[in-house]
Amino acid sequence: MAGAFKQFCELLTLAVGILLGVLTAAIVVIALTAVWWRYAANDPISWTEQVSRILFVWMTFLGAALLYRQRMHIAIDMFVNLLPGPLQKFLYWAVEFAVLVFVLVFFTFGLKLSLDTWDNTYGALDITPATFYLAAPVSSALIVIYFLERLIDPELRRPAPTVLMD
Repeated sequence: MAGAFKQFCELLTLAVGILLGVLTAAIVVIALTAVWWRYAANDPISWTEQVSRILFVWMTFLGAALLYRQRMHIAIDMFVNLLPGPLQKFLYWAVEFAVLVFVLVFFTFGLKLSLDTWDNTYGALDITPATFYLAAPVSSALIVIYFLERLIDPELRRPAPTVLMD
């Protein structure tokens, strides 16, 4: 079971990584198009700023989930590394469960906000603001999946190694 779940998480991470690349490329193309239409054609496009903002919000939330899986979120671990091994492990799991509680609350309220605003419209595109808000529950669901992967796979239970810059 652990192997199949790890494979699922690998595929999910690959898919989200590809999606992040597509979102980044789309933002670049949209920005270049907006600049060209505004200054070269002298006919600005009204929707470029809103679409770029939506894509950026999705990039931020999906990127946060991938960073969680790769244990690359910012952390101050200088004092934790000074603690004895068992205390480090306890503190690691205490932080992980605190993150889980936060993510579950974030999922609940993000989903409620998305559903509550589904029928509203926003801006020049006449789209729902839920396009912004759905990024929170989707990202939260990914983080919960990656948390479960850490519970199942013993290799992922170790804190991330400290990386020193040259």
